[in-house]
Amino acid sequence: MVDPYSRITDVILRQIEAADPGSWVCPWHRARGGLPCNALTGRSYRGINIVTLWCGGQSAGFVDARWATYRQWSELGAQVRKGERGTGVLFYRDLPGASEDGENADRRFVARASSVFNAEQVEGAPEVSESHLTPIDPNPVFDRFVTATGAHVRRGASAAYLPIRDEIRMPDRVLFHSADGFCATLAHELIHWTGAPHRLDRRLNTRFATRAYAAEELVAELGAAFVMAGLGLAPEPHINHAAYMAGWLPLVRDDPRALITAASLASKAAQFLEAFSQPCTKVGVAA
Repeated sequence: MVDPYSRITDVILRQIEAADPGSWVCPWHRARGGLPCNALTGRSYRGINIVTLWCGGQSAGFVDARWATYRQWSELGAQVRKGERGTGVLFYRDLPGASEDGENADRRFVARASSVFNAEQVEGAPEVSESHLTPIDPNPVFDRFVTATGAHVRRGASAAYLPIRDEIRMPDRVLFHSADGFCATLAHELIHWTGAPHRLDRRLNTRFATRAYAAEELVAELGAAFVMAGLGLAPEPHINHAAYMAGWLPLVRDDPRALITAASLASKAAQFLEAFSQPCTKVGVAA
């Protein structure tokens, strides 16, 4: 009988060989509301500020398009969290004595720098309506699987496992394009979660040295495909798995056995997670 993990790995390997790393599609919407806007005035930022806030938001993983100064957030009843760093923007003011006749050519402006904070950097930001997004249907099978693991999953700007907190951050379910995308993304982070020292203690720096991060991503994405298949949610791996993993092809090319090693570790991680749903099986220390 063919090992199902090996079959899925073979399929993904063939997909990787034909995949374009640029074809990977983020399974959740990257931002709410489109253009960056001021949380107090509701006006969209313009010019270079759009680029600045887009870049700043993307690097920090923010999905909220609202920004405001410290004082403006205070006016909205919100408080910028201690230690948060602002993002620089420019705004223009009329110089004293400038023409007020409506002719732009006769008006003079002076640029001023200011710092703004994203809605995800403050406590008490007003809620925004997301009625324009269609909620995806919950998946009872997957939800029971996640609950059984005991993993601490919290709302976040992007999907990530935070080792220092031993918790998973996930964008709101409503932000995902599909139920499958949500499940596969959370499964990816759960595989990362299994590698903690008090679980499987997956240390890849010994085997992969400076490429340990790339190897861990291979493990997590293969493991996500294994979990989805094991639950009967995706018998065949989605092409998005291969498109994501194609970004780590240099590791696979330089180390032909890297994918084999990653697949072995991924299967152990998937089995570790599956065992939580089997009461009579010892799985080690849970969170």
